[in-house]
Amino acid sequence: MKNNHLNYQVALTLLEGIGPKNAKMLLSHMGNETNIFESKQNIKTTIPGLSKERFRKLNKSNALKEAEPIVEYIKKNKIDTTFFTHSEYSQRLKQCADSPILLYHKGDFDFNHPRPISIVGTRSMTRYGKQLINELLTTLKPFNIQVISGLALGVDGYAHRKCLELDIPTIGVLGHGLDYIYPAQHKSIASQMIQTKGCGIITEFPNGTLPDRMNFPQRNRIVAGLSMTTIVIESGDKGGSLITANLANDYNRDVFAFPGDVNRPFSKGCNNIIRSNTAHLITSGKDFISIMGWEEENKIKVRQMNLFDNLKGDDKLIANTIKDAGKISIDILSLKLKKPVHTLSSTLLKLEIEGIVMSLPGKNYSLAIL
Repeated sequence: MKNNHLNYQVALTLLEGIGPKNAKMLLSHMGNETNIFESKQNIKTTIPGLSKERFRKLNKSNALKEAEPIVEYIKKNKIDTTFFTHSEYSQRLKQCADSPILLYHKGDFDFNHPRPISIVGTRSMTRYGKQLINELLTTLKPFNIQVISGLALGVDGYAHRKCLELDIPTIGVLGHGLDYIYPAQHKSIASQMIQTKGCGIITEFPNGTLPDRMNFPQRNRIVAGLSMTTIVIESGDKGGSLITANLANDYNRDVFAFPGDVNRPFSKGCNNIIRSNTAHLITSGKDFISIMGWEEENKIKVRQMNLFDNLKGDDKLIANTIKDAGKISIDILSLKLKKPVHTLSSTLLKLEIEGIVMSLPGKNYSLAIL
């Protein structure tokens, strides 16, 4: 098979002893994935954590051979891939030093949703946990959220199912390849997520990777990294949900937890992380919204939109032109509207003071209304 970018991207994940951090260093020093495999020259500078000798001895040819059937499977099964250098790659996940270099996924969803939250918890969810999820998601639905979880039994699966019911975008992160769904009971949920706009499933593991125990802590870092916040519903004093919460803290993301009965085993984990100040205590969706400041954000947006709707004449024409362009320079705006720059400048200043537009570097403008 002729090598292409996808072959090199997959092969990069298969190089022995090269994890995500070293793969990113290789990309930084070699320029791109093609150069890593095709360059005949030795690296001229030392890559931190990777000596020149070690670079020469990388199993590049073996990795390329191993990548071939994976690429064939990807194409045959219409699997999408997102590489670390792609513009579509999650900007939040990119901030994490150990984020995956390549993601395999199915479904139509946004890697850079404005409000992604992860909901995690025990596989042995109780009726109390279901009540918490029902109230939380019903309350948060108007706030344009995206829910990320691990498609596991218990809290994860119930959160995904409730999101589908409420038409909330949701993503399931797997600890195995896309040729397999674990647990098997969630095949129908996964299928529905793939077919529902705004939803899908993702993994860093290629096809043929089984749901081995060691894969799930790796999976949890993606759940935490994709999200702006993590909410723990119910948890024992140990388990994957606490790993996800700790990772979220390491990534400087907010963590929230619902307290529970001190005598119940699946309240211990939540109570512990609240007591240790590693999670905010919340008792409802309204608590979460208040701490996040979303209610006030929405009020500001409503006020801004009202201002926008009340615009007339040149003010409205200019604002609509900027809205259509997303970002535009005053010179291009002048050409489009056939108005002199000095006339536009005074109107733009007035619109900026009113909070309708904002000035950007290079004499560019965009709407201040998000």
